[in-house]
Amino acid sequence: MTLVAVGVSHHLAPVAVRERVHLDGTTVRATLPSLVRHAGLGGAVCLSTCNRTEFYVSTDDPARAAQTIDRFRRYLVPGPLGQRYVHAAVGAEAVGHVFRVASGLDSMVLGEGQILAQLKRAHRLAHESQTLDAALDLVMRRAVTVAKRVRTETGIGRRAVGIAQAAADEAGRRRELRGARVLVVGAGQIGAGAARLLRRGGAGPFLVAERGPRSRALAAGLAGSICHPTEVGGSWPTVDIVVCATSQAAPVLTAAAVTGLQEAPGRPLLLLDLALPRDVDPAVRGLPGVDLVDLDDLGRAIRTNLAARCDEVPAATHLITVAVRDTLTELDARRAAPAIRHLLERTDGVREAELTRTLGRLGPVSSREREQLDRLTRALTAKLLHAPIRYLRAHAGDPAGTASALEVLGLDGSAPG
Repeated sequence: MTLVAVGVSHHLAPVAVRERVHLDGTTVRATLPSLVRHAGLGGAVCLSTCNRTEFYVSTDDPARAAQTIDRFRRYLVPGPLGQRYVHAAVGAEAVGHVFRVASGLDSMVLGEGQILAQLKRAHRLAHESQTLDAALDLVMRRAVTVAKRVRTETGIGRRAVGIAQAAADEAGRRRELRGARVLVVGAGQIGAGAARLLRRGGAGPFLVAERGPRSRALAAGLAGSICHPTEVGGSWPTVDIVVCATSQAAPVLTAAAVTGLQEAPGRPLLLLDLALPRDVDPAVRGLPGVDLVDLDDLGRAIRTNLAARCDEVPAATHLITVAVRDTLTELDARRAAPAIRHLLERTDGVREAELTRTLGRLGPVSSREREQLDRLTRALTAKLLHAPIRYLRAHAGDPAGTASALEVLGLDGSAPG
């Protein structure tokens, strides 16, 4: 089996190209069986995210790998741009690529964890589409295992590098989250994400400023309450943390509004301003008991965390290198299995025939003597076959070498599939 990984990603292809080739689940289910039937492939998996659309395919014919890459280039990006935007890898390099993708080492944000769930989904879609052969299935399952090891045995994903996660982590460093009362102003992706992470850390209850359907949905998801924006700093004045992430041009929270949010003058209040333009008036920094964290503060934390993640890349790469080697060894052993099975069956048939003929010539023998002779012939056969079997396993990836060995062994290269 030869594995091929081919596709477009954020490394080479601009977003205009990536969005054009993106495939949803329904399209993937329709595309994979057609690829396997008409392209002569053994198996096919498609991973399509906002940053990549890649196909991982297997073929029993190594010579077909180049043809497969060329076909996918024409399919993904027709014309001369295909050479510029479409990347490809074959064999061990392809296995390593899949493992790096699953582990977050190939992501736009180093070490991000969402890609593993997306790869699992791609694996599941291929299974549902019946486009997994044994070899490709092994590679995909090993990719999940390797990714989990990378995340647990290295620090590649331990430090926040997304705004929402960084904000929640910073809040946890500056405040006790358990039981903290939180006001959320802005229920977009970043604001909602930060609020959910704070809730996961033990914060609550939550109040969400009414700004449309998304704010009501967020309040329901947080088991919180809704207030009108004009009430902020008025009707619910006792909060510990405020998350601001709107898209308004002017500040949402003035110094006067922030003062109204404090239960008592000087009571600690943490403001997480995740908006650009800023939602919190910069003058708030001078208020007693007010701790303001804005995008510049989070940016410094994110850069520090990214540097720390980069320090973990060598350890993660070592785990992947070992996993690739072990996976290729197992795939080679699987390729050698039919030939080895054929050799063992043929040899054992000859052994039994010769043993039966010899016992017939010896005349009556006891069952104990028959058992000893049987054990002796099996031991001799095993010793004689040790070197040929080792050779077949070592050269499983070399069809010519396997065929020569089978011919020498008198098996005519005809190993049953």
